[in-house]
Amino acid sequence: MQDANTRFPFIARVLILRQFLWGAAFYGTYVLLTKYFLVELNYSEADTIMMMGAFGAVGPVFSAVGGFVADRYIGSFRAVYIGYTTYTVGFFILGIGASSLNIPLSIFAIALIGYARGLSATSPTVLLGNSYSSTNRDAFQQGLTVNYSINNLGSFASKYLFPFMVAFLAYRGNFYIASGLMSITLVLFVLFRDHFIASGNDIDRRSVSLKVWVIFFAGSIVMLGLVFWVFSNLDAGKYLLYALGFSAIGYFVFEITRATKAFQYKMLAVLIMIFIMIVFYFYYGQMLTSMNIYAINLMGDSLLGFIPIRPESNAAFNPLWCFVLGGPVIFIYGWLERKGFNPSIPTKFSAAFLFSAISFSLLGLSTNFVGESGKISADWILWVHFFQSLAELIVGALGAGFIFEMVPRYLSAFAIGLRSVALSLSGILAAVISTRIALPKDQVLTQDIIENVYASYFFNLAIMAVVMVFVTLALSKVITNLVRKGEELEQQNKDAEDALTVQH
Repeated sequence: MQDANTRFPFIARVLILRQFLWGAAFYGTYVLLTKYFLVELNYSEADTIMMMGAFGAVGPVFSAVGGFVADRYIGSFRAVYIGYTTYTVGFFILGIGASSLNIPLSIFAIALIGYARGLSATSPTVLLGNSYSSTNRDAFQQGLTVNYSINNLGSFASKYLFPFMVAFLAYRGNFYIASGLMSITLVLFVLFRDHFIASGNDIDRRSVSLKVWVIFFAGSIVMLGLVFWVFSNLDAGKYLLYALGFSAIGYFVFEITRATKAFQYKMLAVLIMIFIMIVFYFYYGQMLTSMNIYAINLMGDSLLGFIPIRPESNAAFNPLWCFVLGGPVIFIYGWLERKGFNPSIPTKFSAAFLFSAISFSLLGLSTNFVGESGKISADWILWVHFFQSLAELIVGALGAGFIFEMVPRYLSAFAIGLRSVALSLSGILAAVISTRIALPKDQVLTQDIIENVYASYFFNLAIMAVVMVFVTLALSKVITNLVRKGEELEQQNKDAEDALTVQH
């Protein structure tokens, strides 16, 4: 493409706009679902927590499959186009379900949304990357950063505004707005179709056989059916998600046995890193489960004494802090590198666990500051999200980058998908554990209940995070030794090959 060497090629700008629209639609809906199921559909707190955990887990666990299908069979542009069409329909059906408070229809709608997320999650990054030339990779990294920031901006705006809009538009109105935002992305795909195809992979520029389409749609129906079943049978459904996640990890273990000795050491290091990631993202999963329920039940409606806020909008603090802190974190990394201090990726995870420990300690402390209104100040939740968002920014996509460097190239796409598997497993585990703080309907919140249920839970999580700081530091040494052994073997093999070349 003619502008592929510019800082922001044309199609990259279109994709960044798409990211804002998607972030606003998806996260605006996401932030409403807890109260929608809890209040409108009369779910218990325990079932609502499990529903949110499953909703957060389904997309990531199927995204590796979606990426594989896009790479091998239908192309990245087609995957995004079909996925975003499904999003549009899913949000619209959710609006219809909300109009009549129809539980099966609402579950079918979020199953469609979960399917769309799984199919299309990885392909926009492929399209964005291909819009830049091979000699313009630094600009691509900047484009990714801007794309991430714009996503957070859309997420923050919708998470803050959508709960207020419920009073005027009801839940169905907000879901229709989300569908409308997604329909704008479809208009962009139609208007700039040729540009998107040029930025897609080779399959996007070829026709797809009828046989492939039949298999694709049949597989989609099976996948959609599985997702619907998970949401309709939460107690049994979580075991399916466990099985899918651990099967992927089990396959990776099988590949370790087939790899060369050098890669076996490195892939064992990846296996340990996956364990660390599952534990870390367990804390990330708390934001949409236990932290959200706590805020809905106890957070006040005023931030900093003068900014109005709805309790379910507490989730907006995360993208806000990610947007604000992104630049400073990058600056600090650069400053540390100039000082000659470049901590390993596992060491960075240990720092992230430290900030998670501070975050959940603050959450536990907040239970001692319930005011006369029976609420805590929203300022507590703001600062809880500050430290948890800082932890999230520290690790960012580090896990995926580490995995990419440690595995054979023929396994790179699948292995990077293990990060999504870790996110999915941790999300469902977060939901299962968070049900411990679920209270019966119409439970009066006394100080004793607040301390015995909420405070003890959050302090226990903080203690576990502190333990993980030291566990991760110890595992960092193990990982470093495994990587070093693998690299030494690689160098020995290379030296031996060079020697043979000289002899011949």
